[in-house]
Amino acid sequence: MFDVITILLVGALLIFAGYTALHFVGRYPKRTVDDVAPFLRPAEAHELESLLDPGQETNCRLRVSTYEFAGWQRKRIHLMREYLLRMSHNALVLIEWGNMEAFAEEGSNSERSKQKQLLAQELVQAATEFRLYSLIALIKLKLWLLLPSGFFLAVHSPSLPRLRKVFGISALGSYERLRKAVGSLSLVYSHDLHQDLLARL
Repeated sequence: MFDVITILLVGALLIFAGYTALHFVGRYPKRTVDDVAPFLRPAEAHELESLLDPGQETNCRLRVSTYEFAGWQRKRIHLMREYLLRMSHNALVLIEWGNMEAFAEEGSNSERSKQKQLLAQELVQAATEFRLYSLIALIKLKLWLLLPSGFFLAVHSPSLPRLRKVFGISALGSYERLRKAVGSLSLVYSHDLHQDLLARL
């Protein structure tokens, strides 16, 4: 069983690496701080938190029929997929920005440059972690959506709160770490940029 889990984990990492490599082939050229905000998509993090709330799902499961719950859950799966697609896109934009900032500060000895490079590296790590989570979660959501509607009635409907943590990565914790990393790096530039980027995330 451990071997199967290891193979699946390595396979998922290879898929993630290949997917990310394909995106980097056609990536935005030299994404500077001015090229971040216009490309971020509205993420609705509070909505994602609501979709992953086990209390809300259990409450609805107990109050409605199996047929009604299956339809409701299918819509929620579509909604979560939409939010994760946006957030995954945002993570990629932030990885590009963080890499640009880190490389730009390489070789510079000033204290501000060193701090900026560390903050950029933290952003890249946080964004990469969340992107890995989102890509794996998106695969699971897509598989659930490929199931025929009758399957949801025949067996227990898939549970979104089960996606709160995937391969040890917490969805909400990882995204909060990403927001903090964006906030820290953007504050180096200005308070207005800091507010703008966090409002978009």
